[in-house]
Amino acid sequence: MTTMNMLPLIPEMASDGARHFEALFWYITLTSSAVGIGVYIALLYFCVRYRRGQTTGSTPRILGSVRLELTWTLVPMFVFLTYYAWGAMVYNKAVHPPEDATEIFVIGKQWMWKAQYPNGQRVIIGGNPRNMSESERQSIGKLVLPMNRPVKLTFISEDVIHDFGVPAFRSKIDVIPGRYSQVWYQPTKLGEYHVYCDQYCGTWHSLMVGKIKVVEGKEFDEFLSGYAPLQGTQNAVDGSLAHEGRQLFLKLQCINCHSATPTGKAPVLEGLYGSRVPLKGGGAEIADDAYIIESIRRPRLKVVDGWEAIMPAYDETQVSAEELNAVVAYIRSLRKGTTPDRTERFPAPNGAPTERQQSPQPSGGK
Repeated sequence: MTTMNMLPLIPEMASDGARHFEALFWYITLTSSAVGIGVYIALLYFCVRYRRGQTTGSTPRILGSVRLELTWTLVPMFVFLTYYAWGAMVYNKAVHPPEDATEIFVIGKQWMWKAQYPNGQRVIIGGNPRNMSESERQSIGKLVLPMNRPVKLTFISEDVIHDFGVPAFRSKIDVIPGRYSQVWYQPTKLGEYHVYCDQYCGTWHSLMVGKIKVVEGKEFDEFLSGYAPLQGTQNAVDGSLAHEGRQLFLKLQCINCHSATPTGKAPVLEGLYGSRVPLKGGGAEIADDAYIIESIRRPRLKVVDGWEAIMPAYDETQVSAEELNAVVAYIRSLRKGTTPDRTERFPAPNGAPTERQQSPQPSGGK
């Protein structure tokens, strides 16, 4: 199959289903081609061998041959039965996802795909670049999938019929309004793969494209938690634990002191997680989950060297244990340049346009 991937016009294979489909496809193609070529060779031979010649004798009449009829009946039937049996196995595998498959809901809409992961994370795939600014084009999201894990996608359409096609997975499925349809993949190769809408769905159908990004399982788990963005932006994926922590970070007014501006009253938190933090009075701590939680519950116990102990303590009545985990996840996801503006409240989902488009001016008339 590696040789097949090197041939031009044949997309690479990146899923377990693609491997099964490809083997069946080439079996049918090669056997049909061999039979077809054999028929044409026999036809050419008979045309030459039994052409009208100088002899006056006639060809003896054959009234029947049971052996010959059984041969041309049973041999093709056996070949076609192998098509049916192999095809049934491939189809049965394709329509029955494993019970432990992670389910992702995908909504098709002119002209984008909106995906939601089990824990609520949301990503917009594709979109119409003509309606976006350059920065928004760079923020178009990707459908992130784990390698060697089964993933089930459940589709529905908000408007017209679309079709979710992934050539590298040898898969395409209609996405229909008012009806749920499902497909499942088990990616087997790291990388990014194109997603196309294979059903004409309107004026900008050709721009309804996107990408699937296949990552290692650990990286996928970190993506779901919001630690690794894996998208066009550095923000935590919308709906993730880190995204919830971001909202709490703004709600609790942490940004008033922990801003990334020169006037900040407390240390910048970008890149803090996992780093060595020098403490006032000597010593140092590694900024892990326990250190961050302790710094929120009892901020004056270990003050960072060079800063004043001005942070108030947050007990269980103000921040629950679940909320604290979300804040820690957010701090863990912070990277250089990702601290939000003090006036920001709710960032748009990854890939969503964030600027209002100008309506086209009518030509002529009042």
